[in-house]
Amino acid sequence: MTDFPIQTPQQLGPILQGFRREQELTQQAVGLRAGLAQNVISQIEARPGPTSLAQIFKLLAALNLELVVRQRQATGGKPGW
Repeated sequence: MTDFPIQTPQQLGPILQGFRREQELTQQAVGLRAGLAQNVISQIEARPGPTSLAQIFKLLAALNLELVVRQRQATGGKPGW
C-alpha cells in the first residue's frame, strides 16, 4: 500500500479525487455514501481548506480510507504550510 503524505490543505483534494476515480465512483455516488451533497464533494476536491474536519472524515470513510498522522521526515526546509 502506498502512502500519500499530505502537508498542505491543497494536497488533499487531488489525492481524494484520485482515489475516487480509481474506484470508478462519481462525486454523486461518493456523496451518497458519505451523506454529503455532490457539490460538497466537488468543493473538497477543488478547495479542501475551508472544509470541516467532520466532512473530511465522512469522505474518507466513504472511500474506505484512513488518516495516518506521523512525524515528518527531515527535509531541511522550513516547516509549515
